[in-house]
Amino acid sequence: MSDDLVSDLERSELFQGFDRNQLAQIITHLQPERISLNDHAYLYQRGDLADCCWEILSGDFVVQRLSLRKPFRRVDYIIGTATGLQGLVEPGSRRPVSLIVDGTAEVLMIPELGISDLDSDTRIA
Repeated sequence: MSDDLVSDLERSELFQGFDRNQLAQIITHLQPERISLNDHAYLYQRGDLADCCWEILSGDFVVQRLSLRKPFRRVDYIIGTATGLQGLVEPGSRRPVSLIVDGTAEVLMIPELGISDLDSDTRIA
């Protein structure tokens, strides 16, 4: 079990209160992955298949939505915040907005695949 991944998950509001055994299950079954993103990169785009969520490790983001008046809106995330939870709650649905990196960012991608293999006391969705 990677100590870096455990540290990342311990900071997440999504896994608040989980013990090390539960975090080990998350790492084993969901296989979260650290991803670095450059300026203007899309974390996800409107219409993308929702099959994961992300824990924000660093960076700033802008939401792009269908709006003639204000299509771009800055989003303030606190480190450890989860975004894109639709991927765990409604896997297979389509993303309604786009999320774009403003500067550089690092996230922990948490895929939905394998969630059914978690013990009942470790389930997150």
